[in-house]
Amino acid sequence: EVEKCKMKKIFFILSSIILLVFPFFSNSSVEAAGASLYLAPQTGTFTAGNTFDVSIFLNTGGENVVAVNLNLKFDPEKLRVITPTKGLSAVGEWVFPPSFSNSTGEIFLQGGFPAGGINTSEGLISQIVFEAIASGKTEINFLDASQVLAGKEGLNILTSVNRGVYDIIL
Repeated sequence: EVEKCKMKKIFFILSSIILLVFPFFSNSSVEAAGASLYLAPQTGTFTAGNTFDVSIFLNTGGENVVAVNLNLKFDPEKLRVITPTKGLSAVGEWVFPPSFSNSTGEIFLQGGFPAGGINTSEGLISQIVFEAIASGKTEINFLDASQVLAGKEGLNILTSVNRGVYDIIL
């Protein structure tokens, strides 16, 4: 009788642990695929006074993505945005017009995709035209506020980003 009681307690404790821990395992496996954002070219050498294009691409990691919210940072002493979006884009509708600040060195892009979203390994979000204005090494980085939203719940599935590293020469 005492042994049966001990077994029930052990079973109860183990069941409780499994139920408490299982959601973490299931969430991590969902997020493991994740989406990524990357810049192309990722590196390059450009001449001060000239312009160059940097494209932003999305890999949805096999998920249907419904929207993106991208915040990028650049050095306003080395680069200046000429056009925040150029050419074709997978974005169906910009929630707010793409915007930028050459004084703070920030770019803001927020858009949605057609019904059901997109599932792609290389979706062009935007092509940004920069002017190289001063020599030296400079970077373009995605800020932590950037998001890739999937599903009806709009869950952020962004797990990785790259940065652009560029040399500006005279």
